[in-house]
Formats: sequence, C-alpha cells, structure tokens
Amino acid sequence: MTPDAIVPAASTPAEIAALFARFEVAMSDASIVGQSADGRYLDAYTAGFLLAKIAVRASGYRVKGGENHHDTFAALEVLMGSSSRESADALNAARKYRNQDMYDAAGMVDAADVAALLARVTTFEGEVRAWLAKHHPELLPA
Repeated sequence: MTPDAIVPAASTPAEIAALFARFEVAMSDASIVGQSADGRYLDAYTAGFLLAKIAVRASGYRVKGGENHHDTFAALEVLMGSSSRESADALNAARKYRNQDMYDAAGMVDAADVAALLARVTTFEGEVRAWLAKHHPELLPA
C-alpha cells in the first residue's frame, strides 16, 4: 500500500447502508446458478470488495489511486486488526483471478472457485458486521 493510498473522509450511516444494499445485490447475482462461472465469480468478488470498502469507509477513510482494490484489501488488517488477515489475503488472491478473467481470458474459474469465494465472502461478512457492531455500531444498517 502506498503511503498516500488512504485519506481521511467521514462516512455516514446512509453511505454504509447503501454499500450493504449493493453488497446484497452482488451476492444475489453471484448465487444465480444459470449464470456463467466467470460472471458469478466477478459478482462474488464485487461483494467481497464492497465489504472491504465498508470497513474502510466506516473507519473514516477513503482509498484513492490506481491500486484501489489492492490498497483496500491491504488496509483491512490495519483498520480491522489481524483477525481480518485471512479474508484480506483471500480477497486479494481473488482480485488477481478476477483481473485475469476480465482482461486476459474467460474460463479461468469454475464452479468450485465460485463456491470457495462465496464461502469466504460469507465469512467475511460476519467479520465485518461483528467489527462494525463493536467499533462503529452507529453505522450498522437497521
């Protein structure tokens, strides 16, 4: 993470609620079995990224710059603590597959990859919600 990758920026309960709403849409889309594995993986990745963004925004920061996704995941351990490391590492690895799938070649992921990513994102959702309840309960959606 570059030194100026995150900058202070206050958040609001409405912003966090909107991010959670977008997360729910991405998770729903990722669960559509009739969609390609590529599409489902991209949606599951988006859901994980949105959770990471929620943690960053709830902490009072915004990530800026060209490495936005990478820096968002890198910031998690600093902001949420070491308990987020496993999810941050898994999502960063998913970011690399997502980039390859989007920009290099289709078919780089399969149903097992989608299932594993969905499981990780579901675990991470629990981590983010628990962290919010402990550190920023005023930002938890009703």
